[in-house]
Amino acid sequence: MLLVPAMGVPVGFYQPFLTRLGSDGAAAEVHALELPGQGTSTLRARRGVDYGYREIVEDMLPDAVERIARAAPQRPLVVIGHSLGGQLSVLACATLPRPVERLVLIAAGTAHWRAWPQGRRLRAALSVHGIAAVAALLPWYPGTRLGFGGDQARRFMRDWSYNARTGRYRLEGSAIPDVEFAQRLAAARPRVHLLSVDGDPVAPPGAADELLALLPSADVSRATVRGVSSDSPWRRHFSWARRLSDVDDAVAAQLTAAGRAARPRPLADALRAAA
Repeated sequence: MLLVPAMGVPVGFYQPFLTRLGSDGAAAEVHALELPGQGTSTLRARRGVDYGYREIVEDMLPDAVERIARAAPQRPLVVIGHSLGGQLSVLACATLPRPVERLVLIAAGTAHWRAWPQGRRLRAALSVHGIAAVAALLPWYPGTRLGFGGDQARRFMRDWSYNARTGRYRLEGSAIPDVEFAQRLAAARPRVHLLSVDGDPVAPPGAADELLALLPSADVSRATVRGVSSDSPWRRHFSWARRLSDVDDAVAAQLTAAGRAARPRPLADALRAAA
């Protein structure tokens, strides 16, 4: 499995979750992609340092998938994306060098403010436009101080803000035209399993619907999990990575199903399926 973290969250935050999946045998190999500017990444959001979605979607994720696939060619690869990591994993369906067995999206949805429930849209719109203004005015976005999204480069925040304002995605600096990118996503046929956290205010159902709409040809299944039910809804968006919850069982089930689907079937079973 390959984990793609949420916005501003280092890979180290997920270590308890990754360790649990590895130790119980759910995943034969556990990998994680450190996003730019976070954790062990050599980049840091500072004046003169710029990066955005393009580097992740066109370079980092395809390179990671190719590297893992070459090292273990007989094993199916499951990409697990949390929150923004889920969005980036969906976008990467247009650029991956080879298909993965499935995507598991945890608490993932578009950042578009209009996808929020009616009663919360005004607050979401004010937050989105406020964050976009701060990111545009400063040399880099100081999300660590502001309590949202971690420190990020200006281009990264322009990509995020574009989606949050319009509902559409743009990889600033990409050589792939927007129309072609959308066509690639429309033609992609991944198997996708979305795990929504009950009551999650960060990824409400409408936001998840908008994200999945990017992949109209995908084989999609959905389920709702409680996460760490003793936590507040906001904390449950993240706390499943630190403490055991039903998210572990749901992800382990997807990994097991991926292994079963990739396992060669006996000839008799294959003939019966063909008939």
